[in-house]
Amino acid sequence: MRKFVCLGLLLWGGLQGLRAEMRTWRALGGFKTEAEFVSYDAGMVTLRKSNDEVIQVRVEKLTANDRLTVLKLAGDHAHGAIPAGEIQKPTGRRELTWKPIVRGDVWPESMEPEVKNALLGLSRSWNHAETEYFIIHYQQLGFAKKVARMADFQYQYIAADLPGFEDRYKEKSHIIVVRNQKDWQEFLGNVDSVQNWFAAYVHGMSMFLYDTDSSTANAHILAHEMSHLVLNRFFVYQPPLWLNEGLAEWYGNVGHSAFKGKKVDVERGMGDLKQGYPVQVLTQMNSYPQQEAQIELFYATSQQVVGMLMLRKDQPAFVRFLKGITVDGNPFHIPLQAVYGFEDLSSFQRAFDDFLKK
Repeated sequence: MRKFVCLGLLLWGGLQGLRAEMRTWRALGGFKTEAEFVSYDAGMVTLRKSNDEVIQVRVEKLTANDRLTVLKLAGDHAHGAIPAGEIQKPTGRRELTWKPIVRGDVWPESMEPEVKNALLGLSRSWNHAETEYFIIHYQQLGFAKKVARMADFQYQYIAADLPGFEDRYKEKSHIIVVRNQKDWQEFLGNVDSVQNWFAAYVHGMSMFLYDTDSSTANAHILAHEMSHLVLNRFFVYQPPLWLNEGLAEWYGNVGHSAFKGKKVDVERGMGDLKQGYPVQVLTQMNSYPQQEAQIELFYATSQQVVGMLMLRKDQPAFVRFLKGITVDGNPFHIPLQAVYGFEDLSSFQRAFDDFLKK
């Protein structure tokens, strides 16, 4: 520690007079100290006391208010923080920003002990990296980088496609990539809250999946769950089940096509649905169907309904509709009438039937 402090004094020797403001920092458990903020890197906060002693503390050990202060002081260059500025919709794959994180506990603070213990209990150790918009936890490198590239693209694509929505979080979301299906099943078996048939799932600001091949089906699952992970950052109130899954299906399809450099044909990309769930039934569902065929029909119908609303008017109209539900907290039928003019579910159903015939 003495060598570290001396090195710090040399580095800061020319910066005397540019010192940051001294303040009281509080950590969980009652610890507090007077110090100035120096830097925030890979989850580690560096502070300097009035006697020039340098101390470091994991950001998750600080109180909630002090964690927010760290991100504010660190600014746009803070590791672990979403970069500020306007998001431009990407037009194709981009170079990956990938920075290994080599020190400290960078697991999400909100992760339940049961989940973290199940991950750490797997036979292979974990590595961590940071991209422009995500923290990646992985056991082997190749697939994790593919996931990271797609995730950064999907974040930019959705954020640019929904202007007016604000990311409610300064800190980045996490993606946890288990190395193979065997370890994935072991992980799921040790987490009571997760169904053991899931191939990937999102919980809050974390996405969990395992290293899969590059088949079309797996790519769709990946894009769908990434859409959930991104959309969760913009919603104050969760949308109803059909809208939540329909949005993830929509952006999973159009976003992944754009990522692959393909021309986005939104109507063709939704597939062909002859007859879906009646909207009266669909819009009242608050749990998933039990049978596989009904599950597939639920997802297909949800995507088609979202697609109809996306295409019925311009994009700003759909944004107003979505904000009315997920930001203002209204039941879906209020912005449905205000934006699209549907007086009741019968008129909504007639419009949907006409849409499916086209």
